[in-house]
Amino acid sequence: MQRAFHRHYSLTCHRNSASWSHYLNFHFPSRQFSKGRKGRYHSFTSCSILSGALSLPPFNNHSIRCPLIPRHYFIANRHRMSSTKDNQSAPAVAATTSSTHQLITEGSITMLYPKSENSVFYNPVQIQNRDLSILMIGMYAQRRVEKQWEQRKRKEVRRELTEGGANNGGAGEKMTKEERKERNARLEKEIEERVQKEKASVDFVKLTKESARGDSSQNNDEASITGLTILDALAASGLRSLRYWKEIPGVRTVVVNDLDPVAIELAKENVIRNGLVDDLANDPEHNTSNINDVDRPFHRPRGIILQVGDATHEMYTSRLPPTLYPSQQSTTQRLQKPQYDVIDLDPYGSASPFVDAAIQSVVSGGMLAVTCTDMAALGGSHPETCYGRYASFPVQRAGYLQEMAVRILLYQLSVVAGRYGRSIRPVLSVGMAFYCRVFVEVYDDKAGVNNLSLMHGHLFQSTQCSSFHVTPIGTNELVSHQLDPEKHPNPSNKKLSNVYKNGRGPCDLGEPVCSETGASYKVGGPFWIGPLHDFDVVNDAITRLEAAQNNKGVDPSGASPVFPLHTSTTLHGLLVSVSEELPDVPLYHTLTALCSAVNSCTIPMLSFRAALVNAGYRVSAYHKEPQAVKTDAPNHVVWDVVRAWCKDHPPNKRKESKRHKKGDEPGSNAPPNQPQFDIATKILAKEMKTAVDFTIPKGFGEKRKARRYAVNPEAHWGPKKAASWRNKRKMDDVHEAD
Repeated sequence: MQRAFHRHYSLTCHRNSASWSHYLNFHFPSRQFSKGRKGRYHSFTSCSILSGALSLPPFNNHSIRCPLIPRHYFIANRHRMSSTKDNQSAPAVAATTSSTHQLITEGSITMLYPKSENSVFYNPVQIQNRDLSILMIGMYAQRRVEKQWEQRKRKEVRRELTEGGANNGGAGEKMTKEERKERNARLEKEIEERVQKEKASVDFVKLTKESARGDSSQNNDEASITGLTILDALAASGLRSLRYWKEIPGVRTVVVNDLDPVAIELAKENVIRNGLVDDLANDPEHNTSNINDVDRPFHRPRGIILQVGDATHEMYTSRLPPTLYPSQQSTTQRLQKPQYDVIDLDPYGSASPFVDAAIQSVVSGGMLAVTCTDMAALGGSHPETCYGRYASFPVQRAGYLQEMAVRILLYQLSVVAGRYGRSIRPVLSVGMAFYCRVFVEVYDDKAGVNNLSLMHGHLFQSTQCSSFHVTPIGTNELVSHQLDPEKHPNPSNKKLSNVYKNGRGPCDLGEPVCSETGASYKVGGPFWIGPLHDFDVVNDAITRLEAAQNNKGVDPSGASPVFPLHTSTTLHGLLVSVSEELPDVPLYHTLTALCSAVNSCTIPMLSFRAALVNAGYRVSAYHKEPQAVKTDAPNHVVWDVVRAWCKDHPPNKRKESKRHKKGDEPGSNAPPNQPQFDIATKILAKEMKTAVDFTIPKGFGEKRKARRYAVNPEAHWGPKKAASWRNKRKMDDVHEAD
């Protein structure tokens, strides 16, 4: 029996209230759905109930019956239920009203984004993150093509020379070890000369673009150069993935992965809206019915692959070495998929849970792009959390926390890589806004794993001033000299030891306590003390951005960037600041902390740096901290500059507090067992050992024109809240109260 009545009806939410809200407002914009109690959404419209199903009035010339069924049914059938008769004639988002969605254009992609607080995560502040990723991955794609071309050409030239009998030195004749070594050296020199000569005439920009269409069905020396395969492991709306597909030359496959089906459904809508339907591809590797077929596809198909799945599971099942042919695989190995060329990890919070899988599932020579937004842990506010996630203990309230956070992240990446006989090479490691972003290349490198102890170190921070020491965990005279001859010279040409030894702490360096205050040290780390950047890549990126600025935002050669980057000016300033940093000096002092310790007025930055340079030391800034002083000068030299300044500019006498008068603080009129001097008095009382000259040399301080240390990009700037059901309920309660 049917009872028709005019009252509101309710749909009870299953699992996620925002998904239902998104569905209802998305497909029925003409009906106003309001939030009720107990997670129910109400619409004041005419309806009738029959046999437990909800019969809605006609919508788009259809009589739609919506039974109260689980959420996944709506996700699977949302396009069929809400579109017109011709489902492919128009995207499903065309009928959406501006009251529930907003149109976002970023780069070459347009996205319709729900306004709900609990919708798929999107943060406009990270446009700079995505722009930088497009630039760095685009440059990596070209470097990768150049490397593949050189490898193939070297094999061709070597085969030609050896088969032709060149440089054989008389085949069949017995040769001594020295003669054989000399012959091989001549052969390698001739190969290198011929490769470099032919390389000068190759258009690698064009070759990179053509690599996206390369045939990767073979895996031998004659196979054509193939394009990039990129995994966006935590894709959300797919905006980053689609920009990779359209704005990076040489991309063959982009896998858009997310655990939330609503996110992948929104990504599919974005694909349709941007006219990329023809680029969609199905991943045949998900079909396990043909695992015993030796001819099953060995590479992912060309195009955009949308998939709902766990990020770690996707990466753990993508560890198939590219050198293993299908006919050589066992049944278990055939369940594995090929490794990726680039993996992008951009989670909400820490990337630590995904690092192990990512390190294993990227090819040798591939790139990892990793973001961490848990700066409260990495920056030292919660050191116990940082140690649990990264196995490194930061120093609380340290002036260099921005760089320390980046180095802790690199430390974890290098340690995980070392477990699998791999090493990392940082290409760019920066702190931006409220997060860290690093780009590293991963290699199968046994020697690099052996040298890992030279790239890790401990921090010894004074408990009463900003003096600190950084010492490596291990030492090796020969390897250190080979890696950096300038920093570890061998003027007497003596035979260097190739034995790995334990590193030494400040006690062995002659400073068992802080030389300035006599205070003890607190220990931080371990962390990465190797280089943070590849300066050749950084300078190349700066050149491309400057060329693009004079060509409407596009590189005139056709290389990346091929589409104007919204934050190109900010990126240019960031990369210019990076290019000016000292490459071999970990951590830095802050000028404000140095002056505050002695209660002095702040020394002009240019004068302070000039004094260190006049004393024979190097000095630079840091891209994230305007007050940073990164220098290779010892602590006592840095403090000598402060002492010299205080002689000419006597600091104000610190006001005596009540605790100080009672003798509860150092330097007070206290009993004999209390310290008689405060920290400032201790530091200024030290005898100067350095001749300090504040004269600014001619031309010193001249910098390349760039916008450094950009201001906050928007009002109420900062990280957004993670999408969750509770956050949505709280926001709705606030709106209802208003």
